[in-house]
Amino acid sequence: MKLVSWGATDVGKARKVNEDSFLLSPEHGFVAVADGMGGYQRGDVAAQLACNVIKETITAHRQVIDLYRRNPSDATRSAVQTMMDSALQKACREVHDAAVAITGKGGRMGTTIDLLLQIGRTAFIGHVGDGRIYLVRSGEVHQLTKDHTLVDEQPEPTNDAGRNVITRALGVFPSVLVDFLVFDLDVGDRLVVCSDGLYRYIEADELHEEVIEGTVAKVVDRLVSMANNRGGRDNITVVVAAVEAEAGGATERATLRRMEVLRNVGLFQYCTYRELIRVCQAAEVRDVPAGTVLFGEGDLGRECYIIEQGRVEIQKNGIQLASLEASDYFGEMSFIDVPRRSAAAVACVDTRLLVIRRNQFLQLLKQDSELAAKLMWQLLQKLSSLVRTTNRRLVDQEVTMRMDDSVELGNAHGIAGDTILEDE
Repeated sequence: MKLVSWGATDVGKARKVNEDSFLLSPEHGFVAVADGMGGYQRGDVAAQLACNVIKETITAHRQVIDLYRRNPSDATRSAVQTMMDSALQKACREVHDAAVAITGKGGRMGTTIDLLLQIGRTAFIGHVGDGRIYLVRSGEVHQLTKDHTLVDEQPEPTNDAGRNVITRALGVFPSVLVDFLVFDLDVGDRLVVCSDGLYRYIEADELHEEVIEGTVAKVVDRLVSMANNRGGRDNITVVVAAVEAEAGGATERATLRRMEVLRNVGLFQYCTYRELIRVCQAAEVRDVPAGTVLFGEGDLGRECYIIEQGRVEIQKNGIQLASLEASDYFGEMSFIDVPRRSAAAVACVDTRLLVIRRNQFLQLLKQDSELAAKLMWQLLQKLSSLVRTTNRRLVDQEVTMRMDDSVELGNAHGIAGDTILEDE
């Protein structure tokens, strides 16, 4: 796969200085958008400096990118994320130091940053501030970043009073907490990286119509014009990147299919698309031939299985208890403890599974508190349902046993009575 990108920045209709900056590096597969903070001195310097430092740092560590391209694994993926974080932290320090040099001790400069790096099928996102990255895929638009603003980080936001108050930015302090997201790309995906001067004038559901048609250059020009025509009260910056197949490359949309399967899984029914991406990245794709025993009765459970395609039977003592198909899942109690399996699971046909290991699940919970709350609530609901079902069966069994005892007792009285009559 390759990333074809185009970007533009415009001062808008109200501002005299453009404090936005953007970065395109097609040879290394990354783009960035920075929005200097107008409330601080020299936001334009902060934005441009951040882009320059990021480009220099990533370019200097291209061996990390090459290593992941040759051998994509958990370890090399972690190395790429660490390299990106180092680039963003270095940019943060240099903007902070420049603020002191330019404006004196106590002076501050700051900028938001949105960084997108593509390596093969994988996209890496680093995000700080209130810029945004959108994914346009298969007729839908998904916001992949979460605004770092006062109103968006309140538990129950009630108004837009804090919409422009940014809670994170490069350069305000010597270091910053960066949000990262890693996900797989499909041919046909388009990504929009932009400053708030764009998205405040264009609704997310409008982006599909505007982004999907035409070259990336034409899309960028169209979006900037729309923002200006609707007010243009801020600087406007946007980069549009299209995922295309290299010559002879595969065009199967495997990621789209996998995400659709996850959206239909009851355990994840309240998750946003961004949260589902995290789940998808935590899952291992496992192809098993027909007849494979996934686990047997009494085996320790350390994995949850989601069926992407195929069919699995749940069996106990050779008797079929259930037949499961695409979007069905089983083994989720291993997320709570490490139980002994009460039944066996067997693939009836060639089957593709998404497998989430217990330790991967726990890592997800640590990384995202909102996702953790949703998943644990669903597991609690499932566990509660199992307890109610088991309790109901036990009660029914007890009632049946008592009824059987009463019948036997009645029969015994009847036999005794008949015996007495015969004696008489």
